[in-house]
Amino acid sequence: MMKALNTLISTILLSFLAISAQADSTIVERFSDTEVKQVLRDEGYGSVRIIEEGEIRFKAAGNIYVLYNHDDGDLHLYFGSTGLKLNYEDMNEWNRTTRLSRAYLDNDMDIALETDLLSNAGITQDMMKAMIQVFVETSVPRYISFAQDNDKN
Repeated sequence: MMKALNTLISTILLSFLAISAQADSTIVERFSDTEVKQVLRDEGYGSVRIIEEGEIRFKAAGNIYVLYNHDDGDLHLYFGSTGLKLNYEDMNEWNRTTRLSRAYLDNDMDIALETDLLSNAGITQDMMKAMIQVFVETSVPRYISFAQDNDKN
């Protein structure tokens, strides 16, 4: 009796794990802002909130990010910083030598970095998580270091 109960419990737990794993790899055309917000929270990012429709703000490693959720399903992740000054030659160098993100100077000549996840063939939670992780943990720290090394202040 106890063995049958343990087997039943194990089967139920494995079913829940399989359903959860499948949800992360299910292809969709787009995510709602609420779904994006929940993924960010589930991944442990802080201060996650919907600023307005299509804009979700969150914090990671002391930096503030905005994830834009476009009507066509594309996701576009933004990081901006003030206090460091670069010129267009620096931006060109970054864009020429670095993959998976693009840098530019905004209207106030502050530095900005962005990346995109296109939804043309569909997207999954796993794809969204990977894009965010690469940007937050690799691209932005490298960009900040690059900007500090080339700061014109």
